[in-house]
Amino acid sequence: MLFLMAISLALKPLRSKIKLYGLLVLAFFGLSSFMPAWKLLAEIKVQVKDMETDHLGNVYAVNSSNQLYKYDPNGKLVSTLNYAYIGNITHLDCSNPLEIYLFYKELNAVVFLDNNLAYRGRMNLSDFGIVQAGAIARTFDNGVWVFDIGDLQLKKLDRDGTLAQQSGNALQFSSGSNLAPDYMADNGKRVFVNDSTNGILVFDVFANYLKTIPVKGQKDFMVTQEHLYYEAPGALVRYQLNTLQRDTLLLPEPNSLQTRLVKEKLYLAQTNEMRIYSFQ
Repeated sequence: MLFLMAISLALKPLRSKIKLYGLLVLAFFGLSSFMPAWKLLAEIKVQVKDMETDHLGNVYAVNSSNQLYKYDPNGKLVSTLNYAYIGNITHLDCSNPLEIYLFYKELNAVVFLDNNLAYRGRMNLSDFGIVQAGAIARTFDNGVWVFDIGDLQLKKLDRDGTLAQQSGNALQFSSGSNLAPDYMADNGKRVFVNDSTNGILVFDVFANYLKTIPVKGQKDFMVTQEHLYYEAPGALVRYQLNTLQRDTLLLPEPNSLQTRLVKEKLYLAQTNEMRIYSFQ
């Protein structure tokens, strides 16, 4: 079936040829694929260094000068503030739309914002024994997950800085001789720690190691209760966390910087633009 789809696509113009390339690559790896009918809903002219979405469909972008933008699901600007005076924003976590986390890796700090992007507080991780955080994420109960590269441990901190959980040296769970996690996410059941060399390490909410998902070379990903989404050439792969089954959604644009899928809308970030699509 994939072969017949590939042949039919080969007869279409350049955009379809790009999709065909992605389809053939995915077919080689044994993944089932789906090509939806895409509809462009909005184009947002903004320079993008990092993009995230919340579960309501709001989309957030940070530019190279650390200006933070929030847009509603239709692409309308809701709020914007500049946090360059604090430092360089490495990552933002919007998994709780009422409280946004900004990670400043160079400062080893986390800044908390409200849903209008107003400043609510700051946690200096060095004050609580974290030598250097490689990545952070919001915990399911609004604490902070930190991967401390000083002792290679996943740690859960309460908001007062109390160490609630820790994993032990995670190098014992690695297939290599080093760990350099650069992205994390918590879906309320599991904690997912990305290491581009080893894959995605999975822990429970008590920081106990469970397994490693052998998906390597990723910069980030998206998790829901049942799925993990990551990018492949020209496509978004959906990994079923319980069955381990994978299927793919072929994207309307290749080589996007970041991709998010929320409430039947697709959010794509390019260097100087974000686009919102619906699909059927």
